[in-house]
Amino acid sequence: MKKLALLACSLFALTAVVQAKEVVRPVTSSKEVVREPVTSSKEVVNEPVILEEVVVPVAADPWGYINLRGGWDFWSEYGDFSKNDTNLDRYNLSNKTEDFGGEIALEAYKAWDKFDLGLGVAYQHHMDRKASEGYSGVEYKSVPLYLTGRYNINYWDWAVTPYLKANIGYSFNFDSKNYDTPTGSYGTSVDDGLYWAAGIGWEYQAFNVDVLYGANYAKSKVNGDVNEKFDNDYERVTLSVGYRFNIW
Repeated sequence: MKKLALLACSLFALTAVVQAKEVVRPVTSSKEVVREPVTSSKEVVNEPVILEEVVVPVAADPWGYINLRGGWDFWSEYGDFSKNDTNLDRYNLSNKTEDFGGEIALEAYKAWDKFDLGLGVAYQHHMDRKASEGYSGVEYKSVPLYLTGRYNINYWDWAVTPYLKANIGYSFNFDSKNYDTPTGSYGTSVDDGLYWAAGIGWEYQAFNVDVLYGANYAKSKVNGDVNEKFDNDYERVTLSVGYRFNIW
């Protein structure tokens, strides 16, 4: 009987152990299932994020520019020398002008921060001389070759940039008109001379407008007369409109 009781107790204990293992095993499996998503979540969080660098191109400042402009002389005169020059008194020529005067110019600049320096060439059609008591003429045209400079004075980052401008060079004068009198017409000749201009302008994007006071210096001679020349300078105020083409 004792043997049977001991065997029964042993079988009961073995059965209890087996059942306990079966009960514990799902709990262990459950823990593993819970750990896997946590581990997976940590791996996702710890993955390095690679951001692509976006490069935005920035336009460089131009090396220089070419400025094409056209101008109109809204005031002009042929130098008021009649008070001092007896030749003009003798020829009875007026310094007043009429009709159209203007120019077309091409200028190439090297650009710095605030200062631009360049070369220019222009074709200038001067106004006609107003007739005085039947005497007129001795007008001419000019092609000046000149140095030109601009100083940009925009310190406040305005949309419109004001600037100071000056030209200085040599004027090639040609196509001298006849000296007309009540009794006849006489051929003339004209010498070359100094050219200069100075004034102020404004630039908006690629467009520019300037107002310059300038002069072409010249001496004229009436052919067939005594070998004398008189001052025949042309002075004016010119309003110009231009457009610039950048050089990169």
